[in-house]
Amino acid sequence: MCSRPCHESNQCHHKKSSTNVLGAWGFGISLFGLLMTFGLLCPLGLLLSFFGLFAKKRGIAIAGTIIGGIGTTIVAIGVGSIAMAASAVHHYQVEVPKIEETRHVLDTACVEIESYRQENNKLPEGIEGNKLVLKFEDAYGNAVRYEPEDDGRFAIRSAGIDGKFDTSDDLRMLNTERALNEPIASHATNFHGHKWHVQKHRHCGW
Repeated sequence: MCSRPCHESNQCHHKKSSTNVLGAWGFGISLFGLLMTFGLLCPLGLLLSFFGLFAKKRGIAIAGTIIGGIGTTIVAIGVGSIAMAASAVHHYQVEVPKIEETRHVLDTACVEIESYRQENNKLPEGIEGNKLVLKFEDAYGNAVRYEPEDDGRFAIRSAGIDGKFDTSDDLRMLNTERALNEPIASHATNFHGHKWHVQKHRHCGW
């Protein structure tokens, strides 16, 4: 209660609400979060300070908003850096080995088509060639595709990680010009599980 009679109906209410409670809490949490938690609590302080901007005596709310914004920015940069590092680790530990394994499979399938060329003096047609390479699976468990071209060249394609052909993540190997004229001296293929081992062939290129 007021210590003296109120001359206006809202005088006591004005004194009780003279402090910006949300702004004060937001400032305190933002400052504590920046100094003690490396900014982890700053998003909460920023939110409280923001709502405190709509009350009277906004000075402390403005300060809380600035401090909370700085801390929140630090947290965002930290989270983004961790996400980028995790993505890089995943790429080199998981994706790169699968790409290399798929390249090996494509090269093996390419040798299969070259063997057919040497035996028949021509490249197989599309359906026939795809039957020849149907047994070859890329590192993602999908069969590869044979793609003959008009100039006597051909390519072997993997659908990539999404399993869909003709998308941006496809892996494609094109036989080299040297392979069109150079006979296959010797090559042997052996299947163990899902891996093909090829010896003495240099007939396909990316």
